[in-house]
Amino acid sequence: MRSLAALFFAALLCASLGACATDPKAAVQAPPSQPRTTWVVGQDGRAIGQASFIEGPNGVLIRLEFSEGTLSPGWHGLHLHMRGDCTDAAAGFQASGGHIGMGGHVAHGLMNANGPEAGDLPNIFAPPVGLFAAEIFDSHVTLGPVEVNHRLPLLDADGSALIVHAGPDDQHSQPIGGAGPRVACAALTALP
Repeated sequence: MRSLAALFFAALLCASLGACATDPKAAVQAPPSQPRTTWVVGQDGRAIGQASFIEGPNGVLIRLEFSEGTLSPGWHGLHLHMRGDCTDAAAGFQASGGHIGMGGHVAHGLMNANGPEAGDLPNIFAPPVGLFAAEIFDSHVTLGPVEVNHRLPLLDADGSALIVHAGPDDQHSQPIGGAGPRVACAALTALP
């Protein structure tokens, strides 16, 4: 009876301390990240909306809010890019680089059998009139500075950018789904 009580106590102590976790496949837990909000700027460099990034246990929720008439009516491709740099608005936001997770064995597109890249997101729709907003979830990224459970970091050394394209992403063509020029950008960078 005494050995049963000792075994029960040891199991209880082990569980409370987490010392018995021997499963090498156990998920790495990311430290909680504070939500981040940044301006979305248009081709003239002026703010046209806001993008908020909220860390969840399995990815990042992106909440977008746009002012009326800031994007042309219709569908627009949306991607996460490798660098948090929107300073070259007149040059089409090329400083933001390519999509997060681009290259290697992964192809572009949410509907691509060999995809998606971590930065591939659904299209958003801008109405002809009125304010508009959207929420999008990306399970391939983390708001933190390092990779967690194969989710790529948005806040690494050079940050990342959310890019809005002139047209819709067909979700399978390479390299950007035929989405056209970059028309808006939200830079996400590490805090100073």
